[in-house]
Amino acid sequence: MWQNKMIDKLFTSYDSWYVAGFHSRKFFPEFYYSNIDPIIHSKKELFEISEAGKSFEDRPIRLIKVGNGDIKILLWSQMHGDESTATMAIADIVNFLAQSSNAPEVKKMLSRVTLLFLPMLNPDGAARFQRRTAQNIDMNRDALALVTPEAKILKNVQNEYQPDFGFNLHDQELSTLSGMREITALALLAPAVDKEKSDNVVRRRAKQLAAFIAEIMMQYIPGKIARYDDGFEPRAFGDSIQQCGTSTVLLESGHTPGDENKNFVRKLNATGLLASFFAIASSEYEYADVSVYETLPFNSYNAYDVIIRNVLIQHKNGTKTPADLAISYEVDTHTEEPPKLWDIGDLHNFVGLKEVDAKGKTIPEEVLVIENLFEWEKWV
Repeated sequence: MWQNKMIDKLFTSYDSWYVAGFHSRKFFPEFYYSNIDPIIHSKKELFEISEAGKSFEDRPIRLIKVGNGDIKILLWSQMHGDESTATMAIADIVNFLAQSSNAPEVKKMLSRVTLLFLPMLNPDGAARFQRRTAQNIDMNRDALALVTPEAKILKNVQNEYQPDFGFNLHDQELSTLSGMREITALALLAPAVDKEKSDNVVRRRAKQLAAFIAEIMMQYIPGKIARYDDGFEPRAFGDSIQQCGTSTVLLESGHTPGDENKNFVRKLNATGLLASFFAIASSEYEYADVSVYETLPFNSYNAYDVIIRNVLIQHKNGTKTPADLAISYEVDTHTEEPPKLWDIGDLHNFVGLKEVDAKGKTIPEEVLVIENLFEWEKWV
């Protein structure tokens, strides 16, 4: 099958084209562009980079354009400043295109599509590694009011180019597949266009593309792909841009055990998005079975960053209670350092990114306060 060969080629060659400069998910806007700018400037005949506008704190927000095809594809990332996985994947994609610009299949793809990247749409939030903008507004709830300059920039780019396809790129909170103890590695959504969640040509096309992505990713993360909540939210950009005629797919970067900086999920992003560009250019995505997307299980929330199994809580009256402890380093996508104790008790139906067997270790009750900071490594 064509798409399996393409994704396998991208996957196996990834180490030769990923950008090696990112050692953490936390980085400043200036650091990001210090890694990506030399790649772009080395291929001035390929890339066009411009300033789409400035953030509230006057940081530049850049638009990277490549290709000259009639089909326009808009990608935006890090509208939440602490969600950087896809931003790094965009750097990888830019590097792949620079390295492979003379390859016949890349030339053919770029003759049919025009790629428009808005990486790091919230640079003020990125500089603080926080979700919200410098105005303390969630810009993904600003698609209607447009009170943030960052939201206005995204809307202006969408209005100017009228893209056929859009990719709304995020990191999601630690999640599991509904009814399962499997941690979600990727979640997909073809956003609704109305509260009835009805289909039209635009959303149907987005569902086909989401099904294509799900199908090719299943060979690498079987049983770890979920569907994001599809409730209609008119203030959100995915829903708004879908309404405006751009077939939009929300791609949420999840988690995989033992990968704190989400390098594997970054690889899934980079390879999956590139395969999607080829599929759009060739119309291959039109053959995807929409039911592959529509039957994905929804996200659920039966996971914690750390679960400590089999502790004994020492009470002041001398008794001991067996229990598990749930620890969160992230609430939503926000990092908590030190982490918080989030639950105590029977957690057999929950899964941890990291699990520790305390083997009956005794912990005094006074240090176990729900939703308080808890430096668990001192106790087990």
